[in-house]
Amino acid sequence: MGVHGLTTYLRENQRILAKAIEFPSSSTDVTSIVVDGWSFIYELYEESKLPWVYGGEYKAFSACVEGVVKAWMAVGLRVYFVFDGSAPELKIPTLISRLNHSIVERSLLFFRTSETSRSTPRFLHETRMIPPLAYHACLHALHEVASSADTLQVHFADEEGDPYAVELAGRLGAFVVGNDSDFVILNSGKYAGYIQLDDMLWAVPKSVDAGSGDEDGEFRTVKKAKTKKKSIAQQGTRRGLIPPEHSTDLTLSVSVYTPTALASHFKIPVTLLPLFGALVGNDFSNQSSTQRNVQSLFFERHLTLSQRISRVGSTLNAILSAATQKRKARHQVGSVMDLIDRSVHALLIRQPSTMASGETDAIVDRIVNATLQYAINKYDGDTFGPDGLWPSKVCALHQAETCRLPGLFSRILLSADDEAANNNTAAHDTQLPQLHSLYISAYRSGHLQPKLMDILNTGTFWPRLFLENPDAENVARSIGRPIREWIFAILEDAVGLPEAPEGSRNPEVGQFDTTQMDEEDEDELIDVVEEDSEDDGADLLAPLRGELQKLRVPDEGLEIPASATSQSRSHLPLRPKCVMEYVRRGTRVAPESVTVPDISRLLVSSAFRGDYQEDWTPLPLRPALERMSVFLHILHSSTVALEELPREQLICALVLRWVVRVMHLRAIESSSKEREKEKWTRSEAGAFLAFYTSGRHSLDFCAMPALSGSEPNSGSETTPINSRSIQLMAQVLMAIEGIHHLSQVLLVSERVPVHVHTLSGQTFHMFLAQKVSNYRDTLPAGLWDACTEGLGDAFAEERSVKVKKSKINGKSIEQPSVQKATRIGAAGSQFGLLADLQV
Repeated sequence: MGVHGLTTYLRENQRILAKAIEFPSSSTDVTSIVVDGWSFIYELYEESKLPWVYGGEYKAFSACVEGVVKAWMAVGLRVYFVFDGSAPELKIPTLISRLNHSIVERSLLFFRTSETSRSTPRFLHETRMIPPLAYHACLHALHEVASSADTLQVHFADEEGDPYAVELAGRLGAFVVGNDSDFVILNSGKYAGYIQLDDMLWAVPKSVDAGSGDEDGEFRTVKKAKTKKKSIAQQGTRRGLIPPEHSTDLTLSVSVYTPTALASHFKIPVTLLPLFGALVGNDFSNQSSTQRNVQSLFFERHLTLSQRISRVGSTLNAILSAATQKRKARHQVGSVMDLIDRSVHALLIRQPSTMASGETDAIVDRIVNATLQYAINKYDGDTFGPDGLWPSKVCALHQAETCRLPGLFSRILLSADDEAANNNTAAHDTQLPQLHSLYISAYRSGHLQPKLMDILNTGTFWPRLFLENPDAENVARSIGRPIREWIFAILEDAVGLPEAPEGSRNPEVGQFDTTQMDEEDEDELIDVVEEDSEDDGADLLAPLRGELQKLRVPDEGLEIPASATSQSRSHLPLRPKCVMEYVRRGTRVAPESVTVPDISRLLVSSAFRGDYQEDWTPLPLRPALERMSVFLHILHSSTVALEELPREQLICALVLRWVVRVMHLRAIESSSKEREKEKWTRSEAGAFLAFYTSGRHSLDFCAMPALSGSEPNSGSETTPINSRSIQLMAQVLMAIEGIHHLSQVLLVSERVPVHVHTLSGQTFHMFLAQKVSNYRDTLPAGLWDACTEGLGDAFAEERSVKVKKSKINGKSIEQPSVQKATRIGAAGSQFGLLADLQV
């Protein structure tokens, strides 16, 4: 992440660029740090060595989060976590590439490998993925710590998290902690510098008694000098996030990189670091997979990443040095564009005359776009520190007029020719501020997922993909899409969605257009072409932005239509709105256009027995009981037994009912053997409920595992890694995400807590492997009946265990199962050894 190769360059030049700082627990000083939330999640789950293949060990991960944050506070750090908001359009190609590499390709490799080989610690380490609900577990742990301490705050960025984190650090005079080299490019106010997560070093006081323990005796142990020195140097230290166990008097040592030090190293102004990062290559340099990689035009293939960085730095320095005496620019904009143009021409490894017409201008355009992503508004106030935060109720850093978040909830406009809408202007004017306040408050407090903001910002949605069978239909489509269609309709009716790009509009309402996709070659990579878009708001690079618009062909003004879904605001729009979902299709991530349905038609077609008042009120503004009724109706769970369940048991019942129903309907639609095999059995349903409702059954992983070279806690020796169990878990994880998002959009999430922090995926796999049918006897009263009411025919018959047969002298001999052989071995038979060896 960040500038390509810059992390490696910083490590190679650490002595020149970094400054060492220590935070002892004995100090009374308080230092502020701003933590990149997603970098923290990735690094901590990787370092904890917790099993991932079972779907996530969220209970143990929550304990890890609490332990690390409390250790930071113990050494005098005031911690501010920042999580990303919606991703900008320019980053979509980068996101697709990351998903293909980190999820889809690894899933394909996993399922194309034998069960024996893929269970080895080395293979599991090389194909490691981040469990999809790790964010929920981390957020719950942070809120738990924050509820009892005033030195921890959690923030959610307006859009991209990196500029927000640096701007927050600049306001607080804080360091930024993460694993993204963009933090050494960005700069703002009193920003103190960048600390890498994997470069932390924990130390405890060395023991005074370093001898053999027999100092008064006649004999002493003789040790070589080198060996003794090595053991003392390694005593009581640990590198990384996780501190040493059972230690109180800790000292944290870090290395700090600052933008000023990096700019001085290359002898360029610090204000040109954004251009430096764009020329080297960042997440925004390549806007389309149909265009050639910019960096392939700048650097020879044999150059290392560090050599590329040095080349860009020396090129900028040479241009500035030569231009100092000769340049006589009339306008500041001309000087900036001239610098970019000359830098591009100087870095090109081919002669411009050999390039296609307009290709050089296109490269300059893309470099300008990538540079603008680093722009941070200048703070004009005089108050720094915690007192300088929250100048308005909607944002911790910006006034309500300049914050970009409220604009995402303000896309609804009244049609001038809509008589019915004009008659309800007063009601409309009071409803919109209410919706803004409710949704913004929910987002800032963590009760509205940042992923939902992509729908409002760019009209896209990115389901959290995870390990699943690549030969089966993606669970994001089969399990999640029916729920998300309701989410899109509710948001469109309440606050409005962005206008669909011209190429993504569908011919029919209520259907997603996959005709063109289906005609493509399945092995062909999909090209994602981004539309040019203007960035709102003034910033430090505003002159550069104006010059960029001169280079572009003027775009037609986008007209934001009225809401398409309410009964009182407008009629259906001439062109239906669409949301682009990025899901796995075959062996790659591909966009699929989903038309946003009308909410009133959805309610009528689904036979919802609600109150259809003449003056339409958006669902999020209706009474809590009605919102909850709609929520249960959408999930086909409006039953008396389910409504009487305690709220702690509601989510597991909803998840189970949803996946069982969806798999049953798929089997009815297709009538194929494969679809019939997808259906859940009653024993599998009982295993899921036992897994979700009983936190005491979770396996006891160490909250602070030892750091070793492989997967010490993989658990593959005790719990088998079964393909069906993996697929069932994938369905469950997607259902949890979709149902949780729906509850947040309807503002009923507090009535339906997900309790992810109590879950252990390995426990679910263990229950499934045991195939025990009496799990229902251990469930809370009424839960099983609530989950199965109306779904009697949806379950499949119990699957019999296959018995391996071998032939000896032409006769078939049945081999006993592992459990049967184990019982024989317990009786004293010598064949018990074979059972233990799983032969």
